[in-house]
Amino acid sequence: MPYFSTRKIFACLSLLLASETALAGSLSDPVIDAPVEVIIADDQPYWEGAYIGATLGYNFSGGDRIGVTQTSGPNLTLGQYDNSGWAGSLRAGYRWQLDRWIFGPEIAVEGGKVEDSFTSAGYSGTTKLNHALSLRLKAGYVWPVLNSIVYGTVGLSRAELDYSVTGSGSSGAIAIDDTYASNGYILGFGIEQPLTERLSVTGEYEYMNYGKDTLSDGLGNSTIATPLFHSVKVGLNLRF
Repeated sequence: MPYFSTRKIFACLSLLLASETALAGSLSDPVIDAPVEVIIADDQPYWEGAYIGATLGYNFSGGDRIGVTQTSGPNLTLGQYDNSGWAGSLRAGYRWQLDRWIFGPEIAVEGGKVEDSFTSAGYSGTTKLNHALSLRLKAGYVWPVLNSIVYGTVGLSRAELDYSVTGSGSSGAIAIDDTYASNGYILGFGIEQPLTERLSVTGEYEYMNYGKDTLSDGLGNSTIATPLFHSVKVGLNLRF
């Protein structure tokens, strides 16, 4: 039987106890947590503030019946003005944002080549939209998927127009030729999509109606001008 001295047995037990103490001590080593980065959210509304912009569009279906009332003789119906053509505008506005709701005023100066002409039964004429100054109120909702605004428009507009009906047909001479100003209203809807932090693109439809204005010549003839337009347009806005 192998011989083990008391001294050797004591030395082995001492080494075993020392190793267990070292392992137990490692469990109480301090744990250092990684630093947590604090991100401060920007609560400033994305769309709020002033902006300027421009649009390019097309006006169409300007149905204006050409009827002439004479002091003597029958009333004449000579056709219809369907004003159409390209138009552009410069605009400026301000928006407020409450959560996802957007609203604010916009002012615009508009003009272009929106016109029509006719020839019938010895009479002819032209009509043209020269320019308009418009004030709109736009209100909408921010669509969260693309951060775009879907909005509606209501507004007032004052336009300058040319209007003429002239000739010497079988019903006698007519010499209506006038440049006049008319007040109207605007209804529409659109969408605005951001391209960068400050630049956005818009697409809009609008209906513009300038009511009724009686125009006459010095020969006792008169007509009622009823200009109205449908318009589709695209534009760019720059926010400040």
